[in-house]
Amino acid sequence: MTRNLRLLCYALAAVFVAGCSESTPPPVAEVPAKEPVNQAQTTNVEMAAPTVPSAAVVEADEPEKPAKPVGPHGQHDPHATLDPERLIKVALQHEIEGRLELALKTLAEGIEKFPSSAELYAVRASLRLQMQQVSAALSDLEKAVVLAPDDAMIRVNRAQAYRSFGRFEEARKDLDIAVEEDPGLLPARFNRGALLYASGEFEQALLDFDRCIAIDPHAPASYFNRGSTYWELSRPDEAMADMQRFIELSDNEEWKKAAEDLLKNWKSALDKEAVAAKGDP
Repeated sequence: MTRNLRLLCYALAAVFVAGCSESTPPPVAEVPAKEPVNQAQTTNVEMAAPTVPSAAVVEADEPEKPAKPVGPHGQHDPHATLDPERLIKVALQHEIEGRLELALKTLAEGIEKFPSSAELYAVRASLRLQMQQVSAALSDLEKAVVLAPDDAMIRVNRAQAYRSFGRFEEARKDLDIAVEEDPGLLPARFNRGALLYASGEFEQALLDFDRCIAIDPHAPASYFNRGSTYWELSRPDEAMADMQRFIELSDNEEWKKAAEDLLKNWKSALDKEAVAAKGDP
Protein backbone atom coordinates (compact mmCIF):
# COMPACT_ATOMS: atom_id res chain seq x y z
CA MET A 1 0.00 0.00 0.00
CA THR A 2 1.34 3.44 -0.86
CA ARG A 3 1.82 6.14 1.76
CA ASN A 4 -0.97 8.20 0.14
CA LEU A 5 -3.57 5.45 0.43
CA ARG A 6 -2.60 4.68 4.02
CA LEU A 7 -2.94 8.36 4.96
CA LEU A 8 -6.40 8.58 3.44
CA CYS A 9 -7.59 5.32 4.94
CA TYR A 10 -6.33 6.29 8.41
CA ALA A 11 -8.31 9.50 8.13
CA LEU A 12 -11.50 7.63 7.31
CA ALA A 13 -11.29 4.52 9.37
CA ALA A 14 -12.09 5.50 12.98
CA VAL A 15 -15.50 5.20 14.64
CA PHE A 16 -16.46 6.10 18.20
CA VAL A 17 -18.50 4.10 20.66
CA ALA A 18 -20.27 5.29 23.79
CA GLY A 19 -22.08 3.47 26.54
CA CYS A 20 -25.80 2.90 26.23
CA SER A 21 -26.56 2.60 29.93
CA GLU A 22 -28.79 5.03 31.78
CA SER A 23 -25.78 6.89 33.14
CA THR A 24 -24.43 7.82 29.72
CA PRO A 25 -25.57 10.27 27.04
CA PRO A 26 -27.00 8.99 23.73
CA PRO A 27 -24.51 6.93 21.71
CA VAL A 28 -22.10 8.89 19.61
CA ALA A 29 -22.89 8.63 15.92
CA GLU A 30 -20.82 6.00 14.14
CA VAL A 31 -19.35 8.14 11.42
CA PRO A 32 -15.75 8.65 10.24
CA ALA A 33 -14.15 10.83 12.92
CA LYS A 34 -11.04 12.47 11.55
CA GLU A 35 -9.65 14.40 14.51
CA PRO A 36 -9.86 11.95 17.40
CA VAL A 37 -7.90 9.17 15.68
CA ASN A 38 -4.90 11.51 15.73
CA GLN A 39 -3.39 10.02 12.58
CA ALA A 40 -1.85 11.85 9.62
CA GLN A 41 -4.53 13.58 7.61
CA THR A 42 -4.84 13.90 3.86
CA THR A 43 -3.87 17.57 4.16
CA ASN A 44 -0.34 16.43 4.93
CA VAL A 45 0.10 14.89 1.50
CA GLU A 46 2.67 16.76 -0.51
CA MET A 47 2.51 16.64 -4.24
CA ALA A 48 3.74 18.57 -7.22
CA ALA A 49 1.73 19.48 -10.27
CA PRO A 50 1.89 16.84 -13.02
CA THR A 51 4.69 17.40 -15.46
CA VAL A 52 3.54 18.57 -18.88
CA PRO A 53 5.45 16.89 -21.73
CA SER A 54 7.40 19.25 -23.93
CA ALA A 55 6.11 19.91 -27.42
CA ALA A 56 7.05 17.34 -30.03
CA VAL A 57 8.84 18.42 -33.22
CA VAL A 58 6.88 17.48 -36.37
CA GLU A 59 8.64 17.19 -39.69
CA ALA A 60 7.08 19.31 -42.43
CA ASP A 61 6.69 16.41 -44.85
CA GLU A 62 4.91 14.09 -42.40
CA PRO A 63 1.17 14.09 -41.69
CA GLU A 64 0.30 16.37 -38.84
CA LYS A 65 0.07 14.46 -35.53
CA PRO A 66 -0.98 15.60 -32.05
CA ALA A 67 2.06 16.92 -30.23
CA LYS A 68 0.81 15.87 -26.79
CA PRO A 69 -1.63 13.35 -25.31
CA VAL A 70 -5.18 14.55 -25.67
CA GLY A 71 -8.31 13.99 -23.64
CA PRO A 72 -11.74 12.95 -24.91
CA HIS A 73 -12.55 16.43 -26.16
CA GLY A 74 -9.25 17.17 -27.83
CA GLN A 75 -7.70 19.08 -24.94
CA HIS A 76 -4.23 18.36 -23.67
CA ASP A 77 -4.49 15.54 -21.10
CA PRO A 78 -1.93 16.12 -18.29
CA HIS A 79 -2.73 12.71 -16.76
CA ALA A 80 -2.03 10.61 -19.84
CA THR A 81 1.47 9.58 -18.79
CA LEU A 82 0.85 9.15 -15.04
CA ASP A 83 1.12 5.81 -13.28
CA PRO A 84 -1.42 4.74 -10.58
CA GLU A 85 0.55 6.25 -7.69
CA ARG A 86 0.81 9.64 -9.38
CA LEU A 87 -2.89 9.53 -10.30
CA ILE A 88 -3.69 8.88 -6.64
CA LYS A 89 -1.61 11.91 -5.63
CA VAL A 90 -3.49 14.08 -8.13
CA ALA A 91 -6.84 12.77 -6.87
CA LEU A 92 -5.89 13.40 -3.25
CA GLN A 93 -4.81 16.92 -4.08
CA HIS A 94 -8.25 17.51 -5.62
CA GLU A 95 -9.81 16.08 -2.44
CA ILE A 96 -7.71 18.31 -0.19
CA GLU A 97 -8.88 21.38 -2.13
CA GLY A 98 -12.54 20.32 -2.01
CA ARG A 99 -12.88 19.10 -5.59
CA LEU A 100 -14.28 15.67 -4.77
CA GLU A 101 -16.03 15.14 -8.09
CA LEU A 102 -12.83 15.93 -9.95
CA ALA A 103 -10.96 13.55 -7.66
CA LEU A 104 -13.44 10.79 -8.52
CA LYS A 105 -13.09 11.58 -12.22
CA THR A 106 -9.30 11.31 -11.99
CA LEU A 107 -9.58 7.94 -10.27
CA ALA A 108 -12.14 6.68 -12.79
CA GLU A 109 -9.79 7.55 -15.62
CA GLY A 110 -7.00 5.79 -13.78
CA ILE A 111 -9.08 2.65 -13.26
CA GLU A 112 -9.93 2.60 -16.97
CA LYS A 113 -6.20 2.66 -17.78
CA PHE A 114 -5.06 0.40 -14.91
CA PRO A 115 -7.96 -1.97 -14.13
CA SER A 116 -5.72 -4.25 -12.05
CA SER A 117 -4.69 -1.52 -9.58
CA ALA A 118 -6.25 -2.34 -6.21
CA GLU A 119 -5.11 0.99 -4.79
CA LEU A 120 -7.05 3.05 -7.34
CA TYR A 121 -10.24 1.19 -6.40
CA ALA A 122 -9.44 1.50 -2.68
CA VAL A 123 -8.79 5.24 -2.78
CA ARG A 124 -11.96 5.85 -4.80
CA ALA A 125 -13.86 3.77 -2.25
CA SER A 126 -12.42 5.85 0.60
CA LEU A 127 -13.58 9.05 -1.08
CA ARG A 128 -17.01 7.55 -1.71
CA LEU A 129 -17.28 6.59 1.95
CA GLN A 130 -16.44 10.18 2.82
CA MET A 131 -19.25 11.30 0.48
CA GLN A 132 -21.66 8.74 2.04
CA GLN A 133 -21.85 6.83 -1.25
CA VAL A 134 -21.66 3.55 0.63
CA SER A 135 -23.03 1.20 -2.04
CA ALA A 136 -20.59 2.49 -4.64
CA ALA A 137 -17.76 2.36 -2.10
CA LEU A 138 -18.52 -1.24 -1.24
CA SER A 139 -18.50 -2.17 -4.92
CA ASP A 140 -15.03 -0.66 -5.28
CA LEU A 141 -13.80 -2.36 -2.12
CA GLU A 142 -15.04 -5.75 -3.28
CA LYS A 143 -12.93 -5.35 -6.41
CA ALA A 144 -9.94 -4.10 -4.42
CA VAL A 145 -10.02 -7.09 -2.06
CA VAL A 146 -10.07 -9.49 -5.01
CA LEU A 147 -7.02 -7.73 -6.45
CA ALA A 148 -5.19 -7.42 -3.11
CA PRO A 149 -6.62 -9.94 -0.61
CA ASP A 150 -3.75 -9.46 1.86
CA ASP A 151 -4.06 -5.66 2.13
CA ALA A 152 -5.18 -5.04 5.70
CA MET A 153 -6.23 -1.42 5.25
CA ILE A 154 -8.54 -2.23 2.35
CA ARG A 155 -10.27 -4.77 4.57
CA VAL A 156 -10.66 -2.18 7.33
CA ASN A 157 -12.53 0.09 4.95
CA ARG A 158 -14.63 -2.75 3.57
CA ALA A 159 -15.60 -3.62 7.14
CA GLN A 160 -16.75 -0.03 7.60
CA ALA A 161 -18.92 -0.34 4.50
CA TYR A 162 -20.32 -3.68 5.68
CA ARG A 163 -21.28 -2.11 9.00
CA SER A 164 -23.27 0.55 7.18
CA PHE A 165 -25.46 -2.23 5.79
CA GLY A 166 -25.73 -4.13 9.08
CA ARG A 167 -23.50 -6.91 7.78
CA PHE A 168 -21.67 -7.26 11.08
CA GLU A 169 -20.41 -10.82 10.69
CA GLU A 170 -18.70 -9.94 7.43
CA ALA A 171 -17.29 -6.77 8.99
CA ARG A 172 -15.91 -8.80 11.90
CA LYS A 173 -14.31 -11.30 9.51
CA ASP A 174 -12.59 -8.53 7.55
CA LEU A 175 -11.28 -6.91 10.73
CA ASP A 176 -10.04 -10.24 12.07
CA ILE A 177 -8.12 -10.81 8.84
CA ALA A 178 -6.77 -7.24 8.91
CA VAL A 179 -5.47 -7.72 12.47
CA GLU A 180 -3.93 -11.06 11.50
CA GLU A 181 -2.21 -9.49 8.48
CA ASP A 182 -1.01 -6.41 10.37
CA PRO A 183 -1.28 -6.73 14.18
CA GLY A 184 0.00 -3.18 14.68
CA LEU A 185 -2.53 -1.49 12.37
CA LEU A 186 -4.36 0.88 14.71
CA PRO A 187 -7.56 1.35 12.63
CA ALA A 188 -8.05 -2.42 12.43
CA ARG A 189 -7.74 -2.85 16.19
CA PHE A 190 -9.77 0.28 16.91
CA ASN A 191 -12.69 -0.59 14.64
CA ARG A 192 -12.76 -4.21 15.77
CA GLY A 193 -12.91 -2.98 19.35
CA ALA A 194 -15.85 -0.74 18.41
CA LEU A 195 -17.60 -3.67 16.77
CA LEU A 196 -17.03 -5.90 19.80
CA TYR A 197 -18.28 -3.14 22.08
CA ALA A 198 -21.46 -2.77 20.04
CA SER A 199 -22.14 -6.49 20.36
CA GLY A 200 -21.62 -6.41 24.14
CA GLU A 201 -18.28 -8.27 24.09
CA PHE A 202 -16.66 -5.80 26.45
CA GLU A 203 -13.75 -7.91 27.65
CA GLN A 204 -12.65 -8.60 24.07
CA ALA A 205 -13.18 -4.95 23.12
CA LEU A 206 -10.98 -3.91 26.03
CA LEU A 207 -8.11 -6.05 24.71
CA ASP A 208 -8.26 -4.24 21.36
CA PHE A 209 -8.40 -0.78 22.93
CA ASP A 210 -5.50 -1.69 25.23
CA ARG A 211 -3.48 -2.61 22.15
CA CYS A 212 -4.50 0.61 20.39
CA ILE A 213 -3.08 2.65 23.26
CA ALA A 214 0.08 0.57 23.27
CA ILE A 215 0.47 1.24 19.52
CA ASP A 216 -0.11 5.00 19.88
CA PRO A 217 -0.46 6.35 23.43
CA HIS A 218 -1.15 9.84 22.10
CA ALA A 219 -4.26 8.94 20.04
CA PRO A 220 -7.21 10.44 21.95
CA ALA A 221 -10.00 8.26 20.54
CA SER A 222 -8.63 5.06 22.03
CA TYR A 223 -8.95 6.52 25.54
CA PHE A 224 -12.53 7.59 24.86
CA ASN A 225 -13.49 4.09 23.75
CA ARG A 226 -11.53 2.28 26.44
CA GLY A 227 -13.05 4.53 29.08
CA SER A 228 -16.55 3.69 27.83
CA THR A 229 -15.65 0.00 27.90
CA TYR A 230 -14.29 0.21 31.46
CA TRP A 231 -17.59 1.78 32.53
CA GLU A 232 -19.58 -1.09 31.05
CA LEU A 233 -17.30 -3.50 32.94
CA SER A 234 -18.08 -1.69 36.23
CA ARG A 235 -14.58 -0.27 36.55
CA PRO A 236 -15.49 3.40 37.11
CA ASP A 237 -12.14 4.69 38.35
CA GLU A 238 -10.36 3.47 35.24
CA ALA A 239 -13.22 4.70 33.06
CA MET A 240 -13.01 8.23 34.42
CA ALA A 241 -9.21 8.29 34.23
CA ASP A 242 -9.33 7.36 30.55
CA MET A 243 -12.01 9.95 29.77
CA GLN A 244 -9.95 12.61 31.52
CA ARG A 245 -6.93 11.57 29.46
CA PHE A 246 -9.02 11.91 26.30
CA ILE A 247 -9.94 15.46 27.29
CA GLU A 248 -6.27 16.29 27.86
CA LEU A 249 -5.16 14.93 24.48
CA SER A 250 -7.99 16.02 22.20
CA ASP A 251 -8.09 19.40 20.49
CA ASN A 252 -11.63 18.88 19.20
CA GLU A 253 -13.87 21.05 21.39
CA GLU A 254 -17.07 19.23 20.44
CA TRP A 255 -15.68 15.84 21.48
CA LYS A 256 -14.13 17.28 24.62
CA LYS A 257 -17.54 18.64 25.62
CA ALA A 258 -19.09 15.20 25.00
CA ALA A 259 -16.45 13.60 27.22
CA GLU A 260 -16.95 16.20 29.96
CA ASP A 261 -20.72 15.59 29.90
CA LEU A 262 -20.10 11.85 30.05
CA LEU A 263 -17.88 12.28 33.12
CA LYS A 264 -20.57 14.35 34.84
CA ASN A 265 -23.16 11.66 34.16
CA TRP A 266 -20.88 8.95 35.49
CA LYS A 267 -20.09 10.88 38.67
CA SER A 268 -23.78 11.57 39.19
CA ALA A 269 -24.57 7.87 38.81
CA LEU A 270 -21.87 6.96 41.34
CA ASP A 271 -23.16 9.55 43.81
CA LYS A 272 -26.69 8.11 43.54
CA GLU A 273 -25.33 4.63 44.16
CA ALA A 274 -23.44 5.88 47.22
CA VAL A 275 -26.56 7.56 48.65
CA ALA A 276 -28.62 4.45 48.00
CA ALA A 277 -26.00 2.29 49.70
CA LYS A 278 -26.07 4.48 52.82
CA GLY A 279 -29.82 4.19 53.01
CA ASP A 280 -29.76 0.41 53.07
CA PRO A 281 -30.42 -1.09 56.53
